[in-house]
Amino acid sequence: MDYDSVLRDIINWARSDRNIRCVVLTGSAAAASDHPLSDRDIEIHLRDPKALERDDYWWNALGTVLAVEKLEDADGQPTRLIYYSGGKLDFTLVDVTVASGVYDRPFRVLLDKDGAAQKFRRSKPPAALPDQETYDECVNWASAAALMTAKAIVRNEPWSVKIRDSDLKSELLRMIEWDHLLRYGGSRDVRYLGTRMRQWMDTETQKRLEGCWATFSLIDSERALIASHQLFHELAAKVAIARGLIGFDHEAVRAEMSDILTTAGQFDE
Repeated sequence: MDYDSVLRDIINWARSDRNIRCVVLTGSAAAASDHPLSDRDIEIHLRDPKALERDDYWWNALGTVLAVEKLEDADGQPTRLIYYSGGKLDFTLVDVTVASGVYDRPFRVLLDKDGAAQKFRRSKPPAALPDQETYDECVNWASAAALMTAKAIVRNEPWSVKIRDSDLKSELLRMIEWDHLLRYGGSRDVRYLGTRMRQWMDTETQKRLEGCWATFSLIDSERALIASHQLFHELAAKVAIARGLIGFDHEAVRAEMSDILTTAGQFDE
């Protein structure tokens, strides 16, 4: 997909549509730091977002559509994630009456019919460090996922093992992000879903993570579970101390995991 050509097409289309008032490119592409496989994040500011929610002609004209995700962002604004042959465009439909104009990522205004974008600005939010409630949620969810993974291993249910392990990994990533923010501050940009982890995550943590994934083998899954829980335990303890939070009894969870796993007897591979 020729993104430069597509962006020109979007701008020309937006100019001719009176409902559209502003078009903004956000993310790495706006800062010219995108990867060759990066998508393009585009905000379309409208008087009536529902007009574009109801129709799909506007994205069909931009390329060969392979798949579409119709979602909402964290602010409840409708999004359309369009997978094309050769590329991907992520659209957010923004109501001009509620647009904040504040961006935590790089942005570039492509079209501004009313001059509203003159007030747009970038403001990096403070590091999202955990309070006691958020910390407790993370350690409890991770512990529950670890225990359910252990049970799935013993039951010889490898698909369930992968699902439960994914839950554990989500909380492990959250703890890794907190640990890095506490140790490195704003110098490390911990991105959504581990994006660009090779740039922001320290090499020691990456090395530990290599032992945290497994094949369908139940023996391998047990090894990866123990490694994942141990890493989570260590990081959670460090984060609790650094934040002055009440810790969690990871040893009790580890003992319960061990009890569950020792009931397996011989694995049926």
